[in-house]
Amino acid sequence: MHISSPEAKRFLQRDIRLAFFDIDGTLLGLDGNYTERVRQAIHSVQARGVKTAVASGRPLFAADFLVRELGLNHAGLFYTGALLHNPQTGESLAEHPLEQALVECLLAAAKHMQVYIEVCGRHRFYVEAITALGQLHSQHLRAAPEMCAFDELEADEAVIKLLFAVSARQDHAKLYALEKRFPDAVFAYAKMAAKPDWLFVSVISSRACKQTGFQQLLEYHGVTADQVISFGDAQSDKTFLQLSGVGVAMGNATDDVKAQADIVTTAVWEDGVAVVLEHLAGS
Repeated sequence: MHISSPEAKRFLQRDIRLAFFDIDGTLLGLDGNYTERVRQAIHSVQARGVKTAVASGRPLFAADFLVRELGLNHAGLFYTGALLHNPQTGESLAEHPLEQALVECLLAAAKHMQVYIEVCGRHRFYVEAITALGQLHSQHLRAAPEMCAFDELEADEAVIKLLFAVSARQDHAKLYALEKRFPDAVFAYAKMAAKPDWLFVSVISSRACKQTGFQQLLEYHGVTADQVISFGDAQSDKTFLQLSGVGVAMGNATDDVKAQADIVTTAVWEDGVAVVLEHLAGS
């Protein structure tokens, strides 16, 4: 339902105590920034006692600036579910790195397909070459990669996520073919609002279940699903949108993502998060 409908307004009268935010295409717009209106809206619900947390495919180190600047510092989900972490305490609730043998096979296949590759560890990420796609993605992450031949990575460097990407719509099939070859890994797709033809896929361990992560976070925060609101725009956000008491899809989300949400707000460039939070804070 649309945010302006009476049904949506009734949803926002619930006893919401925890809010999860996707980042790219949800908090961050076409220019890779959030607006002052979004910042103020988040602070308004925080002042009402609502906990605010990240639920994103981003690595922890690439979400730090939002944790600090917007106060999204309660326990949340990073790396598409491969890490549950509390930024306030530094405590990790769960971490699921990829098995080394699987990493090696995935990298070999992705190189053969000639797609862009990033290898993400706990505190940094690696590339073998800087491309135009990679350069813009790094700027968007606000984090610089380290140059390293992937076969020279330290054996004790846990790989939490692999990221593959293509910049042309006709190459999207490469990523889907890669997923078919590796059914023992989780593939989560996302786009960059400023580059609609680009497609990214995060690959994480099959042990990293978002449904399980959601339940773990509920227990950790001492809330029920009905007391949670989640915001997202991508395929990888569907689980949280479905499981939360109030799932909010951005206006820039695809129709299948919107179909999983309770509320469809305006697009990220129209401050869709703030539109909902202002209703929530005023309810």
